[in-house]
Amino acid sequence: MILTRPSYQRAFKRLSPTQQTAVNAAIGRLPEIFGRPHLHSGVGIRPFGKFYECRVGRELRVLFVVDEGDFILVTAGNHDAVARFIRDNS
Repeated sequence: MILTRPSYQRAFKRLSPTQQTAVNAAIGRLPEIFGRPHLHSGVGIRPFGKFYECRVGRELRVLFVVDEGDFILVTAGNHDAVARFIRDNS
């Protein structure tokens, strides 16, 4: 199941409609590709401490955690926004 935190919802609202569509397409694939590196090569899932980062194109990133098989989206934005979130929440 894909769940969201309020921090993700706030960040998602700041994205353009085109960016929101791209993010939704990428996160919709998480359950099928997570843990299967050959399948997520285009999405580029990488661990960052307690978080995972999912690339959405060249500019956007989605940060999430995995808890008992659920994907919990915590924020979305460019590289700097995601790095700032990790720094402030680690």
